[in-house]
Amino acid sequence: MRRSSLEPVPNEAMLAAWSENAMPATEHWTQYHCKLVTPMYGGGVNAAEVDEKMPIRASGIRGQLRFWWRIVAGPFASPEAMFEREAAIWGGVGAASPSASQVAVRVKAKPVQAGQLSAKSQIQGLPAYGLILDPGADPMLLKPGYAFELAVRCASSLTSQQYEEVQTALRWWASFGGAGARTRRGFGAVQISALKPVTPEEVAKYGGRLCVVPSSSNEINAWETSVKKLQRFRQGPNLGRNPGQGNRPGRSRWPEPDTIRRQTHRHARNHAPEHPVDGVYPRAWFGLPIIFHFMGAGEPSDSTLIPDDERDRMASPLILRPYWSGQKWHPAALLLPGWERRAAELRVGFGTGPFRRAWPTDPAQRQRLAQQIKPMAGRGDDPLTAFMDFFEKD
Repeated sequence: MRRSSLEPVPNEAMLAAWSENAMPATEHWTQYHCKLVTPMYGGGVNAAEVDEKMPIRASGIRGQLRFWWRIVAGPFASPEAMFEREAAIWGGVGAASPSASQVAVRVKAKPVQAGQLSAKSQIQGLPAYGLILDPGADPMLLKPGYAFELAVRCASSLTSQQYEEVQTALRWWASFGGAGARTRRGFGAVQISALKPVTPEEVAKYGGRLCVVPSSSNEINAWETSVKKLQRFRQGPNLGRNPGQGNRPGRSRWPEPDTIRRQTHRHARNHAPEHPVDGVYPRAWFGLPIIFHFMGAGEPSDSTLIPDDERDRMASPLILRPYWSGQKWHPAALLLPGWERRAAELRVGFGTGPFRRAWPTDPAQRQRLAQQIKPMAGRGDDPLTAFMDFFEKD
């Protein structure tokens, strides 16, 4: 029987609850002790807020495990093939009825106590570049050290391959994911000592790249080092921009601001476009949207760079966070498997067009342009490869 177009489709939380109840109660639960090692941002029903009664949600972790499963179980022959394999493990909404998930997740977490929350501005060592908010915003974050118990149950009907895929997804989540929002910039990172960390060699096997640099004194220092490397690469004096005078920042060494000035035919009297590269947006590869804010009389109005599709944002293929090697904490940067294909296809614009490719695909053109963009010169022919070189060597 075909589903009526007027019948509501279950959301992720509803489907998770339904599929968990549909699983036989005789299946075995595996328990994991988890601890936050960086502050958690958001994660509650209301955006950007920590739910003090239920800070860690099973549906959120289940969604993360499903995401990491797509990473480690791919590549897939087609979207249809991915959906078929995914639904067989995680459940899904088909033409007739939902299919039950063969994986259930439960969280046992205590309500947040008064001393476990802190305003963003009061957390020492927190890299502000990882959480750029509207002026004056100072949300409450769940401080590191908060512990909770995670239980995962796999149905006996899973094949050995499916079971191994779930276990691998769990390890990748523990190594690179987290709880709450902004996990790709290291917020809400978790440590599960019982799980073996994912190694750089494993990441390379799946088509990604993990760069781990010498250890830091602790997890917060490792996280701060990771995020500040990105800040320096994109905006740092003598690297991402020219040296400024006093408190005034210097001009960007990236081509996007001058490209916008050329497109709008607007610029301040002393800021005529001068960058040798025009018509490309390499920093879009780090994630979208990007808001360009110009200051001064005659400059363009604020401009927001977005992807050329139905979305208004593109999640970054780059993850920055502290990495536990099993012995020490390290600053780390992860490029997700499949990053180059997705980034190479990226087309961007400012809402009304024209939309164009963010970075060229022709190898000779990429190399020529990269040599004219100072942060990239000599490091790589695309912005993410160049950043990983900088992350490892500088």
